Amino acid sequence: MSIKRISTILLSTLLLFAGCKKKSSEATFSVTGQIQHAANSKLMLQEVPYGGKPIVTLDSTTLDKEGNYAFRFIAKQEGIYRLATEKDLEIIFINDEENIQINADAENYQAYKVKGSKNSNAMLDFLTQYRKKDSSLFSTLYNLDALQKQKAKDSSIFWLQEQRIKKINDLNSFVENNITSSTSPAIIYYTLGLSLRSMESAKVLALAKAAAEKTKAAPLVEFVALLTTQVQSNTKAAAASVGNIAPEISLADPNGKIISLSSLRGKYVLVDFWASWCGPCRGENPNVVAAFEKYKHKNFTVLGVSLDENKESWIEAIKQDKLNWQHISDLKKWESIVVGAYQIEGIPFNVLLDPTGKIIATELRGQALQETLAGILQ
Repeated sequence: MSIKRISTILLSTLLLFAGCKKKSSEATFSVTGQIQHAANSKLMLQEVPYGGKPIVTLDSTTLDKEGNYAFRFIAKQEGIYRLATEKDLEIIFINDEENIQINADAENYQAYKVKGSKNSNAMLDFLTQYRKKDSSLFSTLYNLDALQKQKAKDSSIFWLQEQRIKKINDLNSFVENNITSSTSPAIIYYTLGLSLRSMESAKVLALAKAAAEKTKAAPLVEFVALLTTQVQSNTKAAAASVGNIAPEISLADPNGKIISLSSLRGKYVLVDFWASWCGPCRGENPNVVAAFEKYKHKNFTVLGVSLDENKESWIEAIKQDKLNWQHISDLKKWESIVVGAYQIEGIPFNVLLDPTGKIIATELRGQALQETLAGILQ
């Protein structure tokens, strides 16, 4: 997947984020400090509003000869703000505390220092590491493009292609860990916006849903609604029929870990749609178990996608039927996002994918499943 895969409308909306943590009443905040090598320059205090609205300049000042500045502003909730000059300097901070100090050097403003704001420091740490990984990935993509245009040796191109995949996976893993570990809705929202640059939107949606459930933050709930519409629109065009690449699925396993269908690329995968309450599904499970046990050492696996709504029933059915493969669900029964993406009219239903993620067969039950797998894997 290219780093250039990005939903422009969504990204611009998502990064324009303010309030998450509601406060009981308005509070006054101050941000002070010193910007070296910018004496007598104009410095602006700006709010980055939620909802796709333009950035708002709240106040401005002229730095004195030593670069000192001081701003005070009123806000009802935690949000994302920035200090900016009329040139390139842009410093992001979060108003999680009432008195914040930010010092920077205009000649290396990305290495600014923050005092009095835990979340602003967390954002800075994240952005510092993100830029390094993103820069490394961009360098690989640039070199790969150059070699392909020069029609270089296949070995050189292949090595860079492997590096591209490795670096994209590393970047995505880093971003995902930041989203799942952060307790600041503002940071989570900002990071979700960045994740759309390199992650499948279905995976971002799954992460957003988990974050919204964890934080109960209204902007994250709105993010989920917006991205759900986008994902559903995209998957309608990607028909789940033989010959097409299977629509991406990214849902939580019983432990809450997000599992993506694309993470299984390189193997033959039977995507098995079922539910604990579905009698025919439970009746077909022994056949799927037999196939899994017979071919699991021959580059084959199963991904169980449940249309359950009761987590306990789902987990108990997995144990009872001895379904020893990965399982995921959003526990929304027929409202699950996979229903529309895969045009599911009834279960059990399955699709068989080749190692590239292409659908090579559908609705394989009973002996048909065994014969199809035998023809491919034996």
